[in-house]
Amino acid sequence: MFYSYLSLLLLFSLLASLQVKGANESKYVPFEQNYAPSWGNENVRVLNQGSEVQLTLDQHSGSGFQSLQKYASGWFSFSIKMPPKDSTAVITTFYLSSNTGNSRDEIDLEFLGGNKDLPYILQTNIYQNGQGGREQRISLWFDPTTDFHSYDLLWNEHQLVFFVDNTPIRVFKNTTSKGGHYPTLGMQIVATIWTSPWASNGTKVNWNDAPFEAHYRGFNINGCQVQNGISNQECNWSNSNYWWNEKKFWSLNPSQQRAYNNVRSKYLNYDWCTKDKGNPECQD
Repeated sequence: MFYSYLSLLLLFSLLASLQVKGANESKYVPFEQNYAPSWGNENVRVLNQGSEVQLTLDQHSGSGFQSLQKYASGWFSFSIKMPPKDSTAVITTFYLSSNTGNSRDEIDLEFLGGNKDLPYILQTNIYQNGQGGREQRISLWFDPTTDFHSYDLLWNEHQLVFFVDNTPIRVFKNTTSKGGHYPTLGMQIVATIWTSPWASNGTKVNWNDAPFEAHYRGFNINGCQVQNGISNQECNWSNSNYWWNEKKFWSLNPSQQRAYNNVRSKYLNYDWCTKDKGNPECQD
């Protein structure tokens, strides 16, 4: 039965990818063109002529990098291979952040490490004006430590969509007209690896399996660049010169919707909306 579910999921994923295939394929650009280390520089290694970056967490420091510019909309993507072995309490991330302190906007993908008895969990969250609390968690249906998998964020005026290997796993609609909140500030693209007991119900990291290494690929950026975090006329939501603002990206297509429903029914294990079902932001 498990294999039939897996085969069905793979089929849905293939069908869902047809809409975006070609549109979000990234040409090769070296890491240094769009990104720079942000902390733990000694644990950031640029590999293979700039086509790959290794972030390391050891007993001395974690590490991270971020984009040189901020963006106000786009399709943002990395291929990532997670740290293997017992990565309990290790957090590997890919997110967007306005870096404006208590009033920040942020869109998070946080990969919570585990072990042979506790598989990796992907937690997503959205902050608007410093307010988060919109967590959802899914169990990944594959081992993210053995190979690279793609993780994408679509952000336009109508929706935020989180993708795993071209399969939508979360949709967050713009419901500001109904009283909801939606991120609008220009944001940098950030990747980090660090540790915290909150990611493992208080269990501490197993340093016997350190160092923990996460690998990132795909450093081209499809986004509308802004100055000083302020959206200019060029980045107006309605600017159809950017393919991610086209009408076909305002909602999921039928094959994507089927793949989305399948993932949610099989792998969703926490949803903040169960505590606030009347919130307009919970209507996807």
